[in-house]
Amino acid sequence: MFMPETVCQQAIERVMTYLRDDGVELDAETCRQVLRLVDSAMKDGGGLDLPARCIELVPDYFNLPGMDIPAPIPPLMRGHLGYYPHD
Repeated sequence: MFMPETVCQQAIERVMTYLRDDGVELDAETCRQVLRLVDSAMKDGGGLDLPARCIELVPDYFNLPGMDIPAPIPPLMRGHLGYYPHD
């Protein structure tokens, strides 16, 4: 018989996936830190929004790699097409 996942399992999976996708190594210490994070979020109250609350807590528990967002190329500049004779 299939048993649906509990909300805490969903929260753990969501945080682990978030960290993996962000380039964090999923070692034993990371797993323990994820469990502490989920435990802390559960102390604040359970419920269906637990996974979302856990994701909000990730920056408090982990040093995530910085995001390097490239500048838009070419640089945005205001201009016009120069319609004759109005330019």
